[in-house]
Amino acid sequence: MGEDAAATASESGTDGVSVLARDVMVPMGKYPAVTVNDSLADTARTLSDWHIDMHGSVSMPRIVLVMSEDGDLVGIVRRRDILRGLAPSFLVSSVSDHPETMFDVEIDPNLTELLSHRAEEKLRAKSHTPVGEIADPIPTTVHADDPLIRVIQEMVGHDQSLLPVIEEHHVVGVVRTVEVLKTVSDMLAPEPADGGAD
Repeated sequence: MGEDAAATASESGTDGVSVLARDVMVPMGKYPAVTVNDSLADTARTLSDWHIDMHGSVSMPRIVLVMSEDGDLVGIVRRRDILRGLAPSFLVSSVSDHPETMFDVEIDPNLTELLSHRAEEKLRAKSHTPVGEIADPIPTTVHADDPLIRVIQEMVGHDQSLLPVIEEHHVVGVVRTVEVLKTVSDMLAPEPADGGAD
């Protein structure tokens, strides 16, 4: 079914059992991935330059897959993770759950202007950090033959907007909320009124 999954689901009146993860996924060749040793600068460029064209709709990815040197999926990195990884520590508030932490002091925004030259130097230095150091682990995956309702269950249950799709122990693509929502929307569209027979 592939790119015509949503249209097929709508036309045939199928439900979330008939449409599979493979039908709504972005194939690996169309989705950005980096390796654990790629730098934050390289990862930022990859996300900035990549565009995904699905069903005539073009979008920029918000998440990049992080792979081992052997091609195994080890984590994901979001845009904000890259920015956090690049930001100099003296400009980023630290979060502490320690009971003796008495004050939650925000960084003075004026520091950015006062220390902009130093901040740029630090940013450039941190840009060489391997992306594997800031990658988040994958909380869950779905199989290519899992029904759409299972995909939705995993997304909602794990609060994820993207799930890697596995087939024969390899990542073959990703499912994003944008494609899932489009497919569900098409499924729930009112059926055209029958004009009646002549």
